[in-house]
Amino acid sequence: MCGIVGYLGPAQAAPVLLSELRCLEYRGYDSAGVAVIEDGQLSVMKAAGKLSNLEALLLTKKPAATVGIGHTRWATHGVPNDQNAHPHMDSTGTIAVVHNGIIENHEELREDLIKKGYVFNSETDTEVVAHLVSYEYKVDQDLLQAILRSVAKLQGAYALGIVCQRHPDKIYAVNRHYSLAIGLGEHESFLASDSMAVRQYTNKILKLEQSEVAEISASGARLFDFDGKEVFRKPVSMESNPYIIDKGGYKHFLLKEIHEQPLVLRKTIGKYMSHANKPVNFVVTHNGDETPSYGLNFTDEEIKAFERIHIVACGTAYHAGLVGKYLLEDLCSIPVDVEIASEIRGRRMLVNEKTLTIAVSQSGETADTIAALTEAKLRGSYTLGITNRPDSHLGQITPNLIVTECGIEVSVAATKTYVAQLTSFYLLAIYLAEVRGAVTPERALQLKTTLNTIPMLQERILAKEVEIRKSSLKYAEAHDVVFIGRGLNFPTALEGALKLKELSYIHASGYAAGELKHGPIAVLDANVPVVTVVVPGVVYEKTLSNAQEARARNAQMIAVAVEGDEQVAKMFDTVFTIPAVEELFSPLLTVLPMQLMSYYIADYLGKDVDQPRNLAKSVTVE
Repeated sequence: MCGIVGYLGPAQAAPVLLSELRCLEYRGYDSAGVAVIEDGQLSVMKAAGKLSNLEALLLTKKPAATVGIGHTRWATHGVPNDQNAHPHMDSTGTIAVVHNGIIENHEELREDLIKKGYVFNSETDTEVVAHLVSYEYKVDQDLLQAILRSVAKLQGAYALGIVCQRHPDKIYAVNRHYSLAIGLGEHESFLASDSMAVRQYTNKILKLEQSEVAEISASGARLFDFDGKEVFRKPVSMESNPYIIDKGGYKHFLLKEIHEQPLVLRKTIGKYMSHANKPVNFVVTHNGDETPSYGLNFTDEEIKAFERIHIVACGTAYHAGLVGKYLLEDLCSIPVDVEIASEIRGRRMLVNEKTLTIAVSQSGETADTIAALTEAKLRGSYTLGITNRPDSHLGQITPNLIVTECGIEVSVAATKTYVAQLTSFYLLAIYLAEVRGAVTPERALQLKTTLNTIPMLQERILAKEVEIRKSSLKYAEAHDVVFIGRGLNFPTALEGALKLKELSYIHASGYAAGELKHGPIAVLDANVPVVTVVVPGVVYEKTLSNAQEARARNAQMIAVAVEGDEQVAKMFDTVFTIPAVEELFSPLLTVLPMQLMSYYIADYLGKDVDQPRNLAKSVTVE
């Protein structure tokens, strides 16, 4: 969940580390810190709160070091404060460590180190690593060997950055089931949890595989496996400066990203579907000789042999997976299960060689999702990933990848990546349906034609944002909000509730509309707004009936409905309208008014829209 960075070379380290950390602040912003070696002395500077607090500290201290590591934190062990902030030093003050992940046996190691005389100054599991490396270093004064002996004792999934005062020309990096990238420049090297952070300086990237240690110098990097055997791998050339982090005139990144959704859809659709009268094309594509590829490697025979699809995801990606279930079952006539990835741990995963397991993760680094897909592979399942990051951990562990065209999503709350994930499921469902012969050519053409119109329809919704803002603010003082939907738009209700909670901190719950009378209706009264997603289709009348149940309890009634729906206009106090569209495609439209509603309420309440409290963009801990 945290972000690790490093630099060594001829330039001042602090500005480079800060620039890298800005790219990684989405991973956590509870605290931040750096460790630099200046004039032969190791110095640690860190501060609780946003990265700006560390920046102010560095402006005061003005370190002139040319080597250092840095960290931005999402707290797991220990409350967010200066004491628990990274980097952590050993008792001699000569070794500093930054860490992402969890050391599962940290309590056992801590007790052993305390018996050996080590004193702990924080509540974190990370400090255990600093003292352990220090202890092992005493054996032979060989830092690489000390690190290798230390990782042999560590249990869990983690990534580490390490510097030592006695080795000012080296940075050591450790990757165990996470992602670390080394950027190789001209007489300088960079380290980061995300290649995006180093690609602003160099396009020559060396990725650490699982269970590897890197010894990094200004002139390059040497790789070793955990047994100490040197590993030889060439760096890859990737696009430099792939993302421009700029609000583009919008007040917040979130509002900008909501407005980018039509463009994201056009790019994602265009990537895999050149024309409505041609098949969806998921041919594997390589961006260079060795860079991660995207596309599907399944043969038509394998696709026809799939007996079941299993979708694993967390959070917003899980909601996209729920929509994917409806699409795949409806278009492909194949049973689909969707599970929250974290709920799979500790259970028997019932997949086999006739199952396709699909993992959905915006970052491609979500620990629970990665673990679930890895388990599926071990059980013989075919695997497929849907992600915004082809160079992520997810991209490394599955040969089949659908990559969305979102660019970087700066705001922690997912908007454009959610809609892009939905779009990926539409494309995948159409593709599989065509290969399996589950739809007629005429129906396939109709589906692809309609999908191509969605970006234009989204633009019509976004053009109403002034009206949506005015209507939304009527509900800004609510303490509880209920969202309901049926069928394809039950997941939309879940996503709408999640967005409102994430952004405004107002308690919100999403329910299948038919479940309202099975308990949740007890919370309704005149102070509880109910948002109902109701579009013409097979569950239209039943959804209206469920809304009537809420209205009978004097709830404030809000609808997301198609333009010109007179029944809805009579029943609801507020109506956010969308253009008329086939029900199958409605989730691509109905979510937009909810995103805008959540944004405008949160902004009105003065919340930190782009970086809500307690959250992180990439959830790399289980």
